Amino acid sequence: MDVQVEARIFLESQRGLFQTNGFCSFRTFNFDNYQAEGREGFGKLLVVNDETLLAQCEHEIKVNEFCEVILVPLAGGIEVNVEKDSPEFVSSGEALAFFASPDQTYVVTNPYPEETINYLQIRVSTGHSNHKKQLSGFDLSNKNILLPVFSGGKREVNIYVGKYGGREEGIYSVSNPGSGVFVFVIEGAFEVQNRLLERRDGLSLRNAEVVEFEALSQDAVILVVEV
Repeated sequence: MDVQVEARIFLESQRGLFQTNGFCSFRTFNFDNYQAEGREGFGKLLVVNDETLLAQCEHEIKVNEFCEVILVPLAGGIEVNVEKDSPEFVSSGEALAFFASPDQTYVVTNPYPEETINYLQIRVSTGHSNHKKQLSGFDLSNKNILLPVFSGGKREVNIYVGKYGGREEGIYSVSNPGSGVFVFVIEGAFEVQNRLLERRDGLSLRNAEVVEFEALSQDAVILVVEV
């Protein structure tokens, strides 16, 4: 008997918002003071924050439990201080993953004198601490294919990203039975499993063996998270 696929859309317009003079964060899931019905995290996927830093500003990351933090610059690059006095620069086309501990503070800085930067902050529950960090690169000039950002091994989460031309189709096959899939549109618009998703909309899927999608605009960018 076929298992019914469970789907939930997370609209960009319904995200939580937190901002200060130099920092802005849109929260897809409940986070800190933003608590709304139906906006709970998706399994082990705790956080998908769309964050912006003005020039020369910084933001502290503090976690309440051991988790993996994944930072994906979307415009510009970020400087991340994971290990004390050892900042690492992460540019657009790269992603940094590290295991965060509740007893530490991590700092994201915009190193540019004039540019505003935009990045995704993703958190995944792990229940343990592993101090290794990992930097990954991907080339979005290689279009119409999902590129691995972080995948394989004993990871708690697999992340892929792809840039697609208008009306180009794609498919993601779930690698681990029982895993859920969260889709996030970075740019443009897609039809995902017969559902319209526009810029910064998200879609969670349970019991899906494959995820089919079609780009509805030119140079549309999609993020796929299996967790």
